[in-house]
Amino acid sequence: MEHRRTRSRRRSQGTDDRGLSLLVTVISLLVTVISLLVTALLVLFALKATTSSNSMSTPGTMTPTAAADATQAQQNLSAAVSTAGQTDVAGQGSLDAATLQAADPSLVFTPGPSTGPGTVSVTAAPDGSGVTLVTRSGDGTCWAVWWSPRSATWYGAQTGQASCTAPALSAAPSAGPVSSAAIGWQQGSFPTA
Repeated sequence: MEHRRTRSRRRSQGTDDRGLSLLVTVISLLVTVISLLVTALLVLFALKATTSSNSMSTPGTMTPTAAADATQAQQNLSAAVSTAGQTDVAGQGSLDAATLQAADPSLVFTPGPSTGPGTVSVTAAPDGSGVTLVTRSGDGTCWAVWWSPRSATWYGAQTGQASCTAPALSAAPSAGPVSSAAIGWQQGSFPTA
């Protein structure tokens, strides 16, 4: 009899151990599922916050796309200035869109307005003292360069424009702030728009 009781106890302890193992496994699975749900919700909230901040940019900040577009416009102007310097080797300053187009077909040079970073609006000073080059980035910023073989190079920007046409400047521009009303100029590098 004693032997049967011992076997019964062992069987019930074995059943209890299996039941406890099953309970621990179920609890572990529940904790894992809850952890995954919490992680998924946190990722969802982070993505929503990132998307919201990119779509509603505050003045003075740029989305990554707008920044890349502005950089492309500035690089194209730098290439245009390099083309102007190589084309105007005599230092006469008599550059126009057709001359620059023939020298660098990778960009579109036009005497009319620029509607994108790959189109450079060109206007030479009436006396041949310099040339103004302008491109437009997708956010409506006109990026400008005034170049002369006899003077320092000036860089400018004007915000909020539907199109950008290079102004005819008979002399080097004056330094000023960037705004939507006028091109803000500075020497040495592009201003912050």
